[in-house]
Amino acid sequence: MGKDQSQQKVVVVIVNWERPGDTIQCVESILESDYQNIEVILVDNGSQDNSVDQFRNKFNMLNIIELEDNLGFTGGYNAGIDSACKLGVDYIFILNNDTVVEKNTISRLVQAGWDISVPKITFYDSPTTIWAAGARWRPFPPTIKMIGYKKQDHPKYNLSQKIDYTTGCALLVKREVFEKVAGFDSRYINYMEDYDFSYRARENGFVIGYVPGAIVLHKVSRSLGESSPQRWRFLGRNTVLFYRHRSRFPIYTLWCVLGWICVREVIDGNAAQLPAFWDGVKEGLSVSREEA
Repeated sequence: MGKDQSQQKVVVVIVNWERPGDTIQCVESILESDYQNIEVILVDNGSQDNSVDQFRNKFNMLNIIELEDNLGFTGGYNAGIDSACKLGVDYIFILNNDTVVEKNTISRLVQAGWDISVPKITFYDSPTTIWAAGARWRPFPPTIKMIGYKKQDHPKYNLSQKIDYTTGCALLVKREVFEKVAGFDSRYINYMEDYDFSYRARENGFVIGYVPGAIVLHKVSRSLGESSPQRWRFLGRNTVLFYRHRSRFPIYTLWCVLGWICVREVIDGNAAQLPAFWDGVKEGLSVSREEA
């Protein structure tokens, strides 16, 4: 006989890199959850400040993994996922450190029962504005689109449904998904590793579901910044890695996506970011050729 849902063990994996204030607020929101069977694994991603000292002073019982170097999103979270899987847990909750969860968020994600459960994510500074209600494939232009991005919350975002993709900001994953699919592809480092993980999970028969009653507030791109050249280089690089991966899409798809991104960013007034983006595209093409 299976476990009662309230008895299922959830390990929350959070990665910190030199933002102890955000991380402490995130952990505090987890500890205030109405779901009791929770453990937190906090991975410090090679911080050179006093982050770890602050965590130890603030929290008496906290599982902290200290990495010597900053291994990016993928390396930091994979370290936490590996540790969580060894504990024999039922669920692993991947959570950005620049988030705050509502008291019943974890309970509602567990109750939903999807293989991968995705909450409604809103902007921390504007809680009635959607950051992501999951993500979906859009046939034309052929891209992955975050559902509801920058839209006012509305009853249409309150429907639980199967979705195509999830963002790495917050997702509750059954342990068996990670056992079969493994963690995030380390090549991505930062950005789009979540879409790659979603694709591989669905390839293996797992289902991603959106849970609108579970709310997460997101402070958005605190680590690199929305407009940083480093962020845009990663986006260019990883767009190539994702769309050229093992004949995942027709060859023309990548170039349609790259063209669409350029047009969109010019229209949005972000043309200054495109040189860094194209530097990343060149790097991605180089990496994908080496691995071909």
